[in-house]
Amino acid sequence: MWQPPLMVTLSENCVILVLHFPVDVKVLYELGKRYPWPKPAKCPWCGSVRLCGHGYRERYFEGFVEWLWVKRFRCPDCKAVHTCRPCGFLKGLRYCAEVVCSCLLRKITEGRWVKGIARQNQQYWYRCLRLWSSRLCNVLRPPVDAIASFFSGKIFSVTEQCAPLRL
Repeated sequence: MWQPPLMVTLSENCVILVLHFPVDVKVLYELGKRYPWPKPAKCPWCGSVRLCGHGYRERYFEGFVEWLWVKRFRCPDCKAVHTCRPCGFLKGLRYCAEVVCSCLLRKITEGRWVKGIARQNQQYWYRCLRLWSSRLCNVLRPPVDAIASFFSGKIFSVTEQCAPLRL
Protein backbone atom coordinates (compact mmCIF):
# COMPACT_ATOMS: atom_id res chain seq x y z
CA MET A 1 0.00 0.00 0.00
CA TRP A 2 1.76 3.15 -1.14
CA GLN A 3 0.81 6.79 -1.16
CA PRO A 4 0.73 8.98 -4.27
CA PRO A 5 4.24 9.86 -5.45
CA LEU A 6 6.01 13.15 -4.91
CA MET A 7 7.42 14.46 -8.19
CA VAL A 8 10.76 16.24 -8.59
CA THR A 9 11.82 17.28 -12.11
CA LEU A 10 15.58 17.43 -12.59
CA SER A 11 15.50 18.14 -16.31
CA GLU A 12 13.13 17.58 -19.21
CA ASN A 13 14.53 14.05 -19.64
CA CYS A 14 14.85 13.01 -15.99
CA VAL A 15 12.23 12.94 -13.22
CA ILE A 16 12.57 11.62 -9.67
CA LEU A 17 9.50 10.44 -7.83
CA VAL A 18 9.34 9.60 -4.14
CA LEU A 19 7.14 6.60 -3.39
CA HIS A 20 5.93 6.16 0.20
CA PHE A 21 5.48 2.63 1.56
CA PRO A 22 4.47 1.36 5.01
CA VAL A 23 7.89 0.33 6.32
CA ASP A 24 9.14 -0.60 9.77
CA VAL A 25 12.33 1.45 9.89
CA LYS A 26 13.79 -0.77 12.61
CA VAL A 27 13.48 -3.79 10.30
CA LEU A 28 14.85 -1.68 7.45
CA TYR A 29 17.86 -0.82 9.63
CA GLU A 30 18.45 -4.47 10.52
CA LEU A 31 18.05 -5.86 6.98
CA GLY A 32 19.68 -3.05 5.03
CA LYS A 33 19.73 -3.84 1.31
CA ARG A 34 18.02 -7.18 1.97
CA TYR A 35 14.79 -5.41 2.96
CA PRO A 36 11.99 -6.66 0.64
CA TRP A 37 10.83 -3.37 -0.90
CA PRO A 38 7.60 -3.90 -2.87
CA LYS A 39 7.93 -3.16 -6.57
CA PRO A 40 5.21 -0.85 -7.92
CA ALA A 41 2.98 -2.52 -10.49
CA LYS A 42 3.50 0.34 -12.94
CA CYS A 43 5.37 3.61 -13.29
CA PRO A 44 3.41 6.33 -11.49
CA TRP A 45 4.70 8.87 -14.02
CA CYS A 46 3.91 7.27 -17.38
CA GLY A 47 2.05 4.04 -16.49
CA SER A 48 4.62 1.68 -18.01
CA VAL A 49 4.94 -1.77 -16.45
CA ARG A 50 8.66 -2.05 -17.25
CA LEU A 51 10.10 -0.78 -13.95
CA CYS A 52 13.51 -2.18 -13.07
CA GLY A 53 15.72 -1.93 -9.99
CA HIS A 54 18.00 1.10 -9.94
CA GLY A 55 20.10 0.35 -6.86
CA TYR A 56 19.97 1.85 -3.39
CA ARG A 57 20.65 5.26 -1.82
CA GLU A 58 21.62 6.21 1.70
CA ARG A 59 19.08 8.30 3.60
CA TYR A 60 19.14 9.57 7.18
CA PHE A 61 16.15 9.17 9.48
CA GLU A 62 15.78 10.51 12.99
CA GLY A 63 16.43 7.90 15.66
CA PHE A 64 19.24 6.22 13.73
CA VAL A 65 22.88 7.30 13.96
CA GLU A 66 23.69 5.70 10.62
CA TRP A 67 21.99 6.09 7.26
CA LEU A 68 19.53 3.50 5.98
CA TRP A 69 19.38 2.02 2.48
CA VAL A 70 16.30 2.91 0.44
CA LYS A 71 15.45 1.20 -2.85
CA ARG A 72 15.16 2.99 -6.17
CA PHE A 73 13.38 1.94 -9.35
CA ARG A 74 13.84 3.32 -12.86
CA CYS A 75 11.42 3.38 -15.76
CA PRO A 76 13.21 2.77 -19.08
CA ASP A 77 10.34 4.38 -21.01
CA CYS A 78 10.14 7.81 -19.36
CA LYS A 79 13.56 7.69 -17.62
CA ALA A 80 11.94 8.52 -14.25
CA VAL A 81 13.73 7.38 -11.09
CA HIS A 82 11.46 6.40 -8.19
CA THR A 83 12.86 6.42 -4.64
CA CYS A 84 11.08 4.41 -1.96
CA ARG A 85 10.66 5.95 1.49
CA PRO A 86 8.82 4.93 4.65
CA CYS A 87 5.38 6.51 5.08
CA GLY A 88 5.49 9.70 7.08
CA PHE A 89 9.01 10.66 6.01
CA LEU A 90 8.83 13.25 3.28
CA LYS A 91 11.58 14.24 0.90
CA GLY A 92 14.28 16.23 2.65
CA LEU A 93 12.96 15.39 6.11
CA ARG A 94 14.96 13.54 8.70
CA TYR A 95 12.07 13.74 11.15
CA CYS A 96 8.70 12.23 10.38
CA ALA A 97 5.96 14.64 9.28
CA GLU A 98 4.05 14.11 12.55
CA VAL A 99 6.96 15.49 14.60
CA VAL A 100 7.35 18.52 12.33
CA CYS A 101 3.60 19.18 12.46
CA SER A 102 3.48 18.92 16.27
CA CYS A 103 6.47 21.30 16.59
CA LEU A 104 4.81 23.86 14.33
CA LEU A 105 1.48 23.48 16.10
CA ARG A 106 3.05 24.04 19.52
CA LYS A 107 4.94 27.11 18.32
CA ILE A 108 1.78 28.64 16.85
CA THR A 109 -0.53 27.84 19.76
CA GLU A 110 1.80 28.17 22.77
CA GLY A 111 4.69 30.21 21.40
CA ARG A 112 7.23 27.59 22.58
CA TRP A 113 9.60 25.12 20.95
CA VAL A 114 9.34 21.39 21.63
CA LYS A 115 12.10 20.16 23.93
CA GLY A 116 14.27 17.32 22.71
CA ILE A 117 14.33 18.48 19.08
CA ALA A 118 17.01 20.86 17.87
CA ARG A 119 15.68 24.41 18.14
CA GLN A 120 17.43 25.38 14.91
CA ASN A 121 15.47 22.75 12.99
CA GLN A 122 12.22 23.98 14.48
CA GLN A 123 13.09 27.59 13.68
CA TYR A 124 13.81 26.63 10.08
CA TRP A 125 10.47 24.81 9.76
CA TYR A 126 8.65 27.75 11.34
CA ARG A 127 10.33 30.31 9.05
CA CYS A 128 9.36 28.21 6.02
CA LEU A 129 5.78 27.95 7.27
CA ARG A 130 5.67 31.71 7.81
CA LEU A 131 7.04 32.31 4.32
CA TRP A 132 4.52 29.85 2.90
CA SER A 133 1.57 31.49 4.63
CA SER A 134 2.84 34.97 3.68
CA ARG A 135 2.59 34.26 -0.03
CA LEU A 136 -0.92 35.71 -0.19
CA CYS A 137 -0.57 38.34 2.56
CA ASN A 138 2.08 39.14 5.16
CA VAL A 139 1.54 37.43 8.49
CA LEU A 140 3.49 37.65 11.73
CA ARG A 141 2.14 34.40 13.14
CA PRO A 142 0.75 31.84 10.70
CA PRO A 143 -2.72 30.46 11.45
CA VAL A 144 -3.08 26.84 12.56
CA ASP A 145 -4.92 25.89 9.37
CA ALA A 146 -1.86 26.98 7.34
CA ILE A 147 -0.07 23.84 8.51
CA ALA A 148 -2.41 21.61 6.49
CA SER A 149 -1.81 23.52 3.26
CA PHE A 150 1.91 23.66 4.07
CA PHE A 151 2.03 19.87 4.12
CA SER A 152 0.29 19.56 0.76
CA GLY A 153 2.40 17.83 -1.88
CA LYS A 154 2.89 21.06 -3.80
CA ILE A 155 5.40 22.58 -1.36
CA PHE A 156 8.02 19.87 -1.46
CA SER A 157 9.19 20.49 -4.99
CA VAL A 158 12.93 21.14 -5.19
CA THR A 159 12.32 23.55 -8.04
CA GLU A 160 10.60 26.08 -5.76
CA GLN A 161 12.63 29.02 -4.50
CA CYS A 162 12.21 27.95 -0.87
CA ALA A 163 12.57 24.23 -0.22
CA PRO A 164 10.53 23.95 3.00
CA LEU A 165 11.49 21.53 5.74
CA ARG A 166 14.91 20.74 4.37
CA LEU A 167 17.48 19.70 6.98
